[in-house]
Parts: sequence; structure tokens; C-alpha cells
Amino acid sequence: MKSFAMTRRQLLWAGGTMTLAVAGGAVLPLKGSAFASPCGDAYAPWDLWNDPSLHGTPLALVAAGILAANPHNTQPWLFRVSAASIEILADTSRHLGAMDPFLREMHIGLGCAIENMALAAPPNGYALTIEATPGSLAPLSERQAPIHAATLRLKRLGASLAAPPLYEAIPRRHTNRYPYERGQALPAAWRHTVANVSADAEMRVFLFEEGPERAAVDAAVVEATEAIIADATMIGDSDRWLRTSSSAIEKYRSGPTLDTAGLSSLTLLFAKTLPDLPARMSHDAWLSQTRDRQLATAPLIGIVAVQDRYSRPAALKAGRAWQRLHLASALAGVAVQPLNQPMEMVDREKQLGRAPVWERRLAALTGSGDWQPTFLFRAGIPAHSAPPGPRRALDDTLMS
Repeated sequence: MKSFAMTRRQLLWAGGTMTLAVAGGAVLPLKGSAFASPCGDAYAPWDLWNDPSLHGTPLALVAAGILAANPHNTQPWLFRVSAASIEILADTSRHLGAMDPFLREMHIGLGCAIENMALAAPPNGYALTIEATPGSLAPLSERQAPIHAATLRLKRLGASLAAPPLYEAIPRRHTNRYPYERGQALPAAWRHTVANVSADAEMRVFLFEEGPERAAVDAAVVEATEAIIADATMIGDSDRWLRTSSSAIEKYRSGPTLDTAGLSSLTLLFAKTLPDLPARMSHDAWLSQTRDRQLATAPLIGIVAVQDRYSRPAALKAGRAWQRLHLASALAGVAVQPLNQPMEMVDREKQLGRAPVWERRLAALTGSGDWQPTFLFRAGIPAHSAPPGPRRALDDTLMS
């Protein structure tokens, strides 16, 4: 009889529910580290965001900033801190390669950090003025040195102000890749936040819930995922960020982990304890996870659009909007997850000089040539809460 061995790579991103049954249909209880909450030095920054030792200093703002959403958990930021300002730079050593050839997603992540820092300013006694670096992302081909993205000018207030509600959500905000409860309506307060973001004259949020428009968005995400898997350079640049062992997590303190993949408890246990399999199986599992669990269970898909996808200030602005929406989701009990594969294919086509097939496809989804989609997400009531991902130490993000 041919033997069969389950492996970690086969389970990575698959997220399927697995049970281990014994005679009579009982479930065998399993215990082990796979069921423990993520812990260790790589997760310490989640407790530093409002530490008393940093209160009232510029570093308190940075401690909040490093907990922001960002692409593939690359944490692509560096900070140069003084008493009067905080410079934010794109750490190009943490670049996603062909997945983000124009640093568009990187700048969106930097915008997310800026939003956290803006929320942290008043309760730490600062007024904040944000100066975004102007220009286009398109010429940013240099990958050898950090790239200046914005400067936050700090002005001391007479006293600390009350913390905005979203500030309290900073340590609670985590990307949720589990299935959602498709039949449950999203809270009116959450929709109000979306409406506020969309009211910005320089940004718009398109929502898709049912009907042929929603089906077209879902198909675009699935087919873009297939295209990325078929592109050896793109999928290779993505795979190098995956962390499938505790030693890798502690070493790199970044990247997607098994704990954050949305796997069931038993699937997670097997994924952590069994050996690796060829990458193709994990890629197929990612496609299945995207199509059959993430899209299939999400009651709503949203697209954040700007007037110029490759404007550096617009990318930062989109990131700030996404961070606000994600924090508001944490307060409202709503789970959210980026699904940016179609936008990554737009970038890839532009990089390779191909016909803009994906560009036209996204324009058809929004029905507007005036708004360029730059960020796609799903939202819903979560079936499970999401754990935190690892984070780089505060000191590792500071420049002299």
C-alpha cells in the first residue's frame, strides 16, 4: 500500500478544517505549542505602543507607528527622530520585488504608520503637521538606500489631550484571514466610517456585496492570484517572506506566519510539526484559500481608489485611510483582510511594458476612469479572532 504523508507546505494557507477522530467518532484532544498564543521577543512591540517609559516623547509615536498594517508584514519603514520632527523613510531593503516594483504598496504601508503616529500625537502632548514627499512613484528604481517619504513636524502642546477612540484600537488591529460569517450584516457604525473615508475629495471607496459586480470582483482576485502563481519571479519574491518556524520568526520578526494564516487549530498543529512540501502545493493551497474560504465567506469587498495610483502623496493618503478603516473595524467587531492581487498585476504589467489588461479590468470594476484602484479588501464578521504577527524591535527601525 502506498504511504501518504501530510506536510507543512501542503497545509500552509490551505486553512481547511481538520479533525483527528478515534473509534466512535470522538475527537482526540491534542495539546502542544501550536495552540499557544504567539509569544516571545518578536511580539514584544505589541505591548510597547503606550509604554509609560515612552510617554510624552517622539518615540511614543514611533512605537505606535511600527504596529501599523503593511504589505506582507514587511514593515518597510525607518524613522529619523528629533525633538522637533520625525522623518519617515521607505526601507528599500525590505522591498517586495516584482510584487511591488514601484514601491506603491510600500508607501501605502508607510501611510498606515503615519496614521497610527497621528493618532498617538495628541495623547502624548504633540500637535502634528504632515509633509509628504511630492512626486511620482514611477521613477523610484533605486533600491540601494532608504527613500524619504514624509516628515512629521512636532509641536509641543501645553498638556496631553484625550486619546482618540481609534488610538485605543492600535494593539487590537490584526489582519484576519479566517472565514467570515457571510450571513451577518456589518454594523451601521462601520459603514459610516467607510462613508467618511469615501467623502475625501482625493479618495473614493467602492463597495461590492452581491450581484454581477461582486462576482466580477471575486473573479478578478482569483484570476490575479493564478497569474501571480504562474509568474515565477512574483511568487518567488512573495515566498521569501513566509516564516514557518519559530526560529525564523525570532530571527526576522517579520513576514506572514502560520499563526496568522487563518488555519484551523488542528491544521495549524500539523502545519507546524510536519515537514515541508514543494512550493507548488502551497501555491495551490493559497489559491484555494483565497477562492473557497476568503472570498466565499466575505459579505463585502471594498476597493480604495485614488486619482493617481503612482502619486507618492496619494499612496500615503490611501494607507492612512486603510489604517483608519482597519482600526475602526477592530472597534466595531469587524474583520478585514487585504486582497491586493489585482493591483499587483497592474504594477507587474507596467513594469514589464505589457498591454494594460489589468488596468482596464479594474477600471471596468469601478466604472470610472477618474478613480484608479490601489487597494482591495474584504470585510465581515469574523468566525475566529486573529492573532498578532511578529514585529521588529523599535530600535531596529531608528536611523541616526
